[in-house]
Amino acid sequence: MEIENRKFYISIVIVLCLTMLLTLIPIWQLVIIPGIIAGMLNKSLKRGILSGLSGVTLSWGIYVIVGVYTRNVYLTLDQFGELIFGGGSGWIFLILIILLAAIFGAVGGGIGNGLMAVIKVYLEKHPSRDLKPK
Repeated sequence: MEIENRKFYISIVIVLCLTMLLTLIPIWQLVIIPGIIAGMLNKSLKRGILSGLSGVTLSWGIYVIVGVYTRNVYLTLDQFGELIFGGGSGWIFLILIILLAAIFGAVGGGIGNGLMAVIKVYLEKHPSRDLKPK
């Protein structure tokens, strides 16, 4: 059990680092890749989804906090929210950004864990596994 906990925390750190690297690329949809890797690193579906969700959400949360304090991102989101909903609704977009990160991380973790389950079944039943070298 202790090894699984260690793997879980290590996978969160790996996902956090990979997501930070992928935020440098303008294609934000690639953040599903660290979630998939998190799902592959964990044995259970619950841990795979949780590590993908928490790693990507933490990374995007840090990125948003840095953007709010250094680049006035909140002012831009507030102006955009004022166009759609009315004054003072930039916080809706902040929540939407974090929610999107959580969804992408969780879906990636689920996909990665399911992919590993399929690969395990394939490797266990593959006919070349039983062949002996001559």
